[in-house]
Amino acid sequence: MFNDSILQAKKEKRNEQYDIKNAKKIQNVNKKNSEREKKGKKLLEPKLLSKEEPTTRENIRNIGEAPVIFDTILANQTAKQLRMFLFSKGYFNNKVDWCVDWNRRTKLGRIKKQQAELHYELTPGSAYYINHFTYVLEDKRIADLFYSDTIHSLIKRGERYDAAVLNEERSRITKFLLNNGYYFFETAYINYSVDSNQVGNFVSIELTLRKFSRTYSSSDDSLVFVNHTKFRINQIYVITEPVFGNIREIQFKDTTVPANKDVKFLHNDPLRYKATLLADFIKLQKGALFIRDTAEATFKSLMGLGIFKGVTIQFYKSDEFPAKLDCYIICTPLIKQSITLETELINTSGNRGIDGSLIYRNRNVFKGGEVIQLKMQGALTAQNQIGDSKNDPDLLSLSRIQQLFNTFQIGPEFTFSVPRAFFPFSLFPFKNEMLPRTYFKTGLNYQARANFVRNIVSFEYGLSFRSKNRLFKYEIAPFEIYSVKAKLSNDFKSELAELNDAFLLNSFIDHITTLSKGSVVYSSKENMLTSNTTVHYVRFLGMSSGNILREYFKVNGAPKDSLGRYNLFGIPFAHFLKAELEYRIYIPLSKKRKLVYRIAGGIGKTLANLSVLPYEQSFFTGGPNTIRAWRARTLGPGGYDPTNSSTRFDKIGDLLLEGNIEYRFPILKSIYGAVFADAGNIWRLQKVEDKPNGEFRVDEFYKQIALGGGVGLRWDLDFLILRFDFAVPIKDPKYAEGDRFTYDKQPWRSTVVNFGIGYPF
Repeated sequence: MFNDSILQAKKEKRNEQYDIKNAKKIQNVNKKNSEREKKGKKLLEPKLLSKEEPTTRENIRNIGEAPVIFDTILANQTAKQLRMFLFSKGYFNNKVDWCVDWNRRTKLGRIKKQQAELHYELTPGSAYYINHFTYVLEDKRIADLFYSDTIHSLIKRGERYDAAVLNEERSRITKFLLNNGYYFFETAYINYSVDSNQVGNFVSIELTLRKFSRTYSSSDDSLVFVNHTKFRINQIYVITEPVFGNIREIQFKDTTVPANKDVKFLHNDPLRYKATLLADFIKLQKGALFIRDTAEATFKSLMGLGIFKGVTIQFYKSDEFPAKLDCYIICTPLIKQSITLETELINTSGNRGIDGSLIYRNRNVFKGGEVIQLKMQGALTAQNQIGDSKNDPDLLSLSRIQQLFNTFQIGPEFTFSVPRAFFPFSLFPFKNEMLPRTYFKTGLNYQARANFVRNIVSFEYGLSFRSKNRLFKYEIAPFEIYSVKAKLSNDFKSELAELNDAFLLNSFIDHITTLSKGSVVYSSKENMLTSNTTVHYVRFLGMSSGNILREYFKVNGAPKDSLGRYNLFGIPFAHFLKAELEYRIYIPLSKKRKLVYRIAGGIGKTLANLSVLPYEQSFFTGGPNTIRAWRARTLGPGGYDPTNSSTRFDKIGDLLLEGNIEYRFPILKSIYGAVFADAGNIWRLQKVEDKPNGEFRVDEFYKQIALGGGVGLRWDLDFLILRFDFAVPIKDPKYAEGDRFTYDKQPWRSTVVNFGIGYPF
């Protein structure tokens, strides 16, 4: 397909064109620089085309794998590796044979010329099992401690021999001794001797724990063998400013020792942190045995404060005491104040726009690990109009820009967080390694869509923390309150009135929402998107709104309005229960190929004070991260077929079910592809007369599952991933049963293009 000489000739021709273009670039820049030099301005550098970049044909050539020429040496090596693998699994007398089929045929029976098919035949033979397992300890002083842990041994009599289990046991013993003071112990001090000369298919295994080896002296490099030394912590030093060179040779001007703490802070400049706070996050203790897990817990606790760029813990043998270690904890500080600008282009199902945030952070505000964040977020998007409201005197004018980008959002958000638990969380014993962080968040948000304007004021108080193994992340917000005031355009009011849809009408009324909520996120690996092993991810969110408030009004005999609702500050408050659950599994098929499954669901049940879920708490589907063959908020509810006058309304519901499957694979160096299928829908829990088939029914919901599929491209730029997904509807529940599949409806004409940042899930 590719001829090297032709490729090289084309590349040389391209390089000649590059030389011409680069010469013009240099000439143009030189002209500009001559003028800039006269004015004393900084000279420009020409941006030249690189000849090192591969050509398009070279990129195409790199796709896939090159043909492999049959080699008998490689075939023998593969057979040897197979024999070694079977041997390591206890099949000592295995046999591996191979042969070559030079007449490989296609399914139609034709012989493929110049292609060979290699066949391996594996005869494992009988497996060998462990009959005896003994220990030999050269260091007798370690015996009592060692034997106290043998109950946890991974090597069991009667089980099949497996070299991998022996290696795991070596690592387990090493970790156990490192957690009991033996700082210099390594896996190299554990050897195995396996004897297969037993009656029957049995082996005898002997584990030898050797003595510690060191050089005799600085002038004599001959090895001597001594007992392993159990170390204790001598001094603990903490440095919280940049240092260079050997830490033990640096002379610091000052030392600070916090009260009742065996920790010394070494510094040249005044301490920027409260010494007592940092000392509380240090789990290592003076005089205690060295425990590797404690050192790791100290590292995680200090990094979890969010005020250090890095933490390094170094141990050195004490000059004063031969069986003690001096510990140096070096904390590299993050920049105290930072301003970040984040922008994002939006092209979601045809709704184009831009989203941006200006974020100011001030870390360690009061020297106690506190973080202040001020975020100003805004967005401009172009969405389909519901009615022509340009001449509506009741709707605020939003300038010429908003006439084009008819959906506008802006608002500040202020967050203050501290690395400890406040009341009522302080009543519970949160340990520092769980990284508890209490936060206070308040914000203002102004939203102007094509048909309405909303002002939202919010306040939230909560706590976030992690489990000790970092696999679970929790967030509890016992108190959140926000007020929503909506101003609808006259056209929008008219259309809502014509529809006479109480569900939609109540979704846009002014309301106050008080929330108590909690969430749990589990991930079997922290880096789930890049992990080379199977990763499970689970997220649960539960919330309650208005229950305590309504009971308070009820007990105190507060008056109700004409609709039987209690009001807070003259505004009805929301009253509901809501839960969401999501599960994902990431299955690596190779280094860069991955299969991802996702299922998600949610339900919201309204209670006495407000008959519908608030608009912002309702469920919707469609869009770049859910069912990509439908635009956001355009699918459902159920099998409802909207009339022409309402197709432009957001489709919202009380219940959500979604499922996705996506296969991800590489195309070029930084370009990845995807093939996906999405399914799901939303429903209402209560039947609405003028919205037939929109309610959830056990005998009907599975027939109303929408199905879409498509392909995608991802461009990995290291710092972000640009994503393009092209999706078409396969099954549309709005059509009559039996006519919902779109094969005969030219679905490609309804292709939806989704643009996003990052993976959809």
